[in-house]
Amino acid sequence: MQSPNESSWQVPVYALHLVDPGLSPSHRAQMSKLRHEPFSQIAAWGNIKEKARFESVPQVARSSRMVRFVAFVAAATLAGCVCASIDDVINSLKLPLTSEKLQKDITLPALKIHAKVLQSFADKSNGTRVFGSKGHNASVDYVATIAKLAGYDVKRQTFPYDFSQVLSQSFTAGSPINISVMTYSPSTPTGGVTAPLVLIPDPDAAPSPGCTAADYSGIDVKGKIALIQRGGCTFAIKATNAKTAGAAGAIIYNNVNGTLSGTLGVPDATAYAPVGGISKADGESLVARLNSGAVTGTLNIQTLNEQRYSSNVIATSKAGNQSNIVFIGGHLDSVAAGPGINDNGSGSITVLELAIQLAKYKLKNAVRFAWWTAEEYGLVGSEYYVANLPEAERKKIALYINLDMVASPNYVYAIYDGDGSAGKNPGPTPPGSGAIEKVFVDYLASKNISSVPTSFDGRSDYGPFIAEGVNIPAGGLFTGAEGIKTSEQQKLFGGTAGVAYDMNYHAKGDTYDNLNFTAFLVNAKASAHAIAMFVQSTEVVEKEKAAAGLAPRQFAPGPNDNAPAQGKHLCVGDLA
Repeated sequence: MQSPNESSWQVPVYALHLVDPGLSPSHRAQMSKLRHEPFSQIAAWGNIKEKARFESVPQVARSSRMVRFVAFVAAATLAGCVCASIDDVINSLKLPLTSEKLQKDITLPALKIHAKVLQSFADKSNGTRVFGSKGHNASVDYVATIAKLAGYDVKRQTFPYDFSQVLSQSFTAGSPINISVMTYSPSTPTGGVTAPLVLIPDPDAAPSPGCTAADYSGIDVKGKIALIQRGGCTFAIKATNAKTAGAAGAIIYNNVNGTLSGTLGVPDATAYAPVGGISKADGESLVARLNSGAVTGTLNIQTLNEQRYSSNVIATSKAGNQSNIVFIGGHLDSVAAGPGINDNGSGSITVLELAIQLAKYKLKNAVRFAWWTAEEYGLVGSEYYVANLPEAERKKIALYINLDMVASPNYVYAIYDGDGSAGKNPGPTPPGSGAIEKVFVDYLASKNISSVPTSFDGRSDYGPFIAEGVNIPAGGLFTGAEGIKTSEQQKLFGGTAGVAYDMNYHAKGDTYDNLNFTAFLVNAKASAHAIAMFVQSTEVVEKEKAAAGLAPRQFAPGPNDNAPAQGKHLCVGDLA
């Protein structure tokens, strides 16, 4: 079991400068002295940071607002205040927010710097940022430190969870076949298991093979390798039924084009057969061979399953209406197989850069940013957050925007189908989600960019927010994963039809070079537009909820013009 804060990696000081490109030379010099300091020391660094926060207001803005600042201090003095809140002072000097301004602040060089930083963390961590690894811990420290320096109230939500790592994997059946081991799969015996393959059962006879014990009735799989089609139930149920029937291993083949990877959800070495996923094409080839005769395979899976600590990072603005929170997040972890710079470095980077750039503006509604942990293990971080969110706090959240994979190399511009018009959502989405979708659709249309809906299929961190009983309106952007681009999509977005949106999805090749920077910047600016709009007003979301017959949320009216909660106090003279 690892400590939650084992990382003592160094801060890339050039990245910290992104928090405020306008830092004074003296404070920049002081910050530069920290290039050899661990994150923990920088996080505790106080005096320079507080002064830097004041100076984070652009020079022009400081000059043009000096009269306002003097009036602020004078009013506080006349009111009998000995000291004014430092947050009051800083926020009184911030700029009015518009969508155009925030979009302009989002630049490709800044996004690239963050991507290079995350890549460097993976490079020093055996090529991965999987939760519980040094690469992920460094990523957590990175976003938490920058968010803190940008002036947000930052909390780490740390909890233990079960870690799983594939040490080695292979599957051969006459020739090697690419396999992806399911998260939490147990190991085969050292050296693997060589045994006949058995189809469980014929997919034509059972549309959900392997989902019940009856599927194994009359079939001898003891000591053999079960070949099972995806669909009808969870991977865990399939692996459990295979183990119960005596199978030495299980292979699940996809029911749609593309490779197959997934998770068993929770670790239970005694319940599951060692299991991995293969593509539809490879699976159908094996089925055809089995229909013609016997097929023998060798399955070798070696895994590490243990408990580790991990952390969500939650950053909330100190300004804006704390009873009407605009929430945006993305998961920060990768799979064990690769660095995850698209999945989901691209989304978490966009969230971070939005936090940095939004810090200099006035906010009517509060904004909360989240970098979720262990999404690749089954939305663990976001599930934990929502499960531990008191009802009173949940009611303060106006909406949630999710960014997961927004720079796929063979991209589409996909927007979560909040209004359900595409008819592919597995269930109803919370009212208000359609309004979020429309903001994104209209923005891209205004830039002459086409978009397509993508279903709320439960594969990312919006899931816990839209779940029954939580019902927080949600939306977001997505550029595609292992799915195959159609010819119709090629006409809309370019790229290559018949090829996966991300050929390196959940693989070693999901590096900095895997990013499509055109899609990255478009989606980052679209996110900036949405955040700017909702920070100003969530009325369109509330109107849709009212039209659906929901009672309006009861929340306190927001403070006037960006007034923050009371924070550290600054006495007259402290700015000298």
